[in-house]
Amino acid sequence: MNNGFIIAGTNSGSGKTTVTIGLMRLLCRQGLRVTPFKTGPDYIDPAFHTVATATASHNLDTYLLGEETARYLFAKYTQNSDIAVVEGVMGMFDGIGEEGGGSTAELARALGLPIVLVVSCKALYQSVAAIINGFARFDERVQVTGVILNHVYSDEQFSFLQRYIESHCGVACLGYLPPDGSIGLESRHLGLIQAGEVETLIEKTDRIADLMAQHIDMTRLLEVTRIDRQTVTVCKPAGFDIPLQGLKLGVAYDKAFSFYYRANLDLLEENGAELHYFSPLADVELPKEINALYLGGGYPEVFARELSENRTMLKSIHDAAESGMPVYGECGGLMYLTEGISPSKGEFYPMCGVFGCRTEMTARLQHFGYCRVGWGDVQSLAHEFHHSQLIPASETPNYHFSFDIEKPENHRRWQGGLSYRNVLAGYPHIHFYSDAAFFRKLAGWWKN
Repeated sequence: MNNGFIIAGTNSGSGKTTVTIGLMRLLCRQGLRVTPFKTGPDYIDPAFHTVATATASHNLDTYLLGEETARYLFAKYTQNSDIAVVEGVMGMFDGIGEEGGGSTAELARALGLPIVLVVSCKALYQSVAAIINGFARFDERVQVTGVILNHVYSDEQFSFLQRYIESHCGVACLGYLPPDGSIGLESRHLGLIQAGEVETLIEKTDRIADLMAQHIDMTRLLEVTRIDRQTVTVCKPAGFDIPLQGLKLGVAYDKAFSFYYRANLDLLEENGAELHYFSPLADVELPKEINALYLGGGYPEVFARELSENRTMLKSIHDAAESGMPVYGECGGLMYLTEGISPSKGEFYPMCGVFGCRTEMTARLQHFGYCRVGWGDVQSLAHEFHHSQLIPASETPNYHFSFDIEKPENHRRWQGGLSYRNVLAGYPHIHFYSDAAFFRKLAGWWKN
């Protein structure tokens, strides 16, 4: 691989995602093998990357994974790549604590990758150079080698800004993206790419790529993003090998359940597990050959009616849980295992009924952000993002809590991880590479 770079923004809403998927699409059109990545724990943007490149996108989170593991995953998934394109998160330096843990800048330092900074010129002219200088000079360990301007209306405006920025900042001004209402990603908050939406999204990425081809100097982009291959050579982290031959794991995957870290699924298969994908929405029952179950995150509340109407699948999962099958659920998977979901006041849709509680949607995020999950003698960093809470069906529900959860930044603690028979489910999303002992315990529990 000769090229790699991170697309950073001055802030959320600067246009990172639009620029990212447009460049990914255009680079693929030019015949390059593009490997996409996302900084941080987000599931939504990687789904867009995958549509833009027809290649799985992977999360690189230095806070969850540590720098060495992030380097390993980057090296692993770029072995057959021509260019790596990494989308940043929030503003370039935004992260946890004073050191900015998990920030785009921290990942750039860990991987030795240059940054292409996306800057919005909305309501700005020469002042944009001061902003660029601030980002380019704030941390000398991070190399900003190029900028792409958003909300620039004409070639004339860009020509002036390009000269001004390059003379005052010493950074290559690679091009611009003009305002265009047809390329908006207004529905992205749902985190969904349904079958009927893929074609529309491809059209949008192609439209963005067309604009990029007109207004971005791609030759110069490749010049300023060349990297030394030696910077990505790293050994596999220890402790993630566990024999999983014989584990036949059912994995819920459809438009209601799609939040999985691709590296998690790959790690299971690399250790010998067989993954059997099924749709809780469309399939009649669980695959007959499975001996364990993985219910990932997603948006079951959006499809609560359809999930509730598939009574044979609900019964199949309930019966599997009652028979002692190991079942692990995360966030949306947890919600699906409760007695039912109330998407809004006055609505209630029955679900699998494994846990004696119901799920109510909330206006505010609950326990948002990074957390540390303790499960007996192991612990792992994780991430929570959900607008729901659990309401016990009685004072003595049929489950107990297996997780002790703590916020790293303020040490606030609570219990989670509902357990009943061989069923375990919680709100935290766990990247298996966060902790080898946690992964071995979970994988071994599934198998045994």
